[in-house]
Amino acid sequence: MAHKYRWSDPEGSRSVDLIVKKEIPQWKEGLYPTQRKLIVRVLDGEDILCCMATGGGKSAIFAVPIIVLREMARNPQDYPDLPVRALPVGLVITPTKGLATNIV
Repeated sequence: MAHKYRWSDPEGSRSVDLIVKKEIPQWKEGLYPTQRKLIVRVLDGEDILCCMATGGGKSAIFAVPIIVLREMARNPQDYPDLPVRALPVGLVITPTKGLATNIV
């Protein structure tokens, strides 16, 4: 089945913002524009390479797509026009145990 929208379309971007607000209410300001732009590309299946300063929001770029896909897998009826994966999986590889601990 072809989907009506891509994640990078305005409707997809709005859905990402709604899911983030629902699933991570402590992020009162939501996503940074740069994060959103990269997250929707990841959700559209694109490969990205991101280099940002400490505190720039890199962790959200790999964590939010997982959160979005899990929410969609639980409630597919709420997102009928966007691509969904029934069993989303995320793999995060870190160069050190210390960084892995910080991410978890």
